Amino acid sequence: MPNHFYIAPDIADLNPGNTITLSSDQLHYLKRVLRLRSGDGVNCFDGEGLRFHAHLGADQKLTVASCAAREPPPVIRIHLALALLKGAAMDHAIQLGCESGADDISLFAAHRSNVQFDARRLGNKVVHWQRVIVSACEQSGRSYLPIFNAEGTPSTILQNSPDAITYALHMDGGPFNSLTGADRLLFIGPEGGWSDEELRFFEEEKVQRVSVGPTTLRAESTPGAAMAILNYLDSTL
Repeated sequence: MPNHFYIAPDIADLNPGNTITLSSDQLHYLKRVLRLRSGDGVNCFDGEGLRFHAHLGADQKLTVASCAAREPPPVIRIHLALALLKGAAMDHAIQLGCESGADDISLFAAHRSNVQFDARRLGNKVVHWQRVIVSACEQSGRSYLPIFNAEGTPSTILQNSPDAITYALHMDGGPFNSLTGADRLLFIGPEGGWSDEELRFFEEEKVQRVSVGPTTLRAESTPGAAMAILNYLDSTL
């Protein structure tokens, strides 16, 4: 079980010697999942590049023992734009994208997305998806939580990444091209694929069609495969 525990940066002053009051859910996770006892240590992170070590006290609080230097943010950002999927498939897509290193994750309703949310239900889902992101970062040992936006559109997502190399996954796409030192933006569609209108939009915006191989993957499995390719290409720069 990973010993990498998220503490939100606004919960407490994270200087050595200071204490952190835990919620009932956090305390349950430390004691029942990580099986910590009083006096045991846990490695923590604040989602903004700071890692620190703390000890669980008899008072059921964490005491900060030591802090590492804050890690710098990524120089090259990878932005995943994911079409809305239904139920656990959306959770899985977000989880894989986060675990494999996406720095930004945006959701949007594609023409063939099989789910729609009203404002109240979307608000509840956002809270749930943020928990999925925290859990994925704890699992994968990341120092930064991805920036998350659940109400994007392909147009606004492109506008917010004006200097990025842009891709849209499609079965008839080509290979990912050689990369330069620029951010990347990758659109991944729904199970039903892109509509003709969406494909025309990508063509007009000069978004490259790319493929992750000859087999057909589920939409929720695709982020992991695509991120593996981008991470490999980044390692060759």
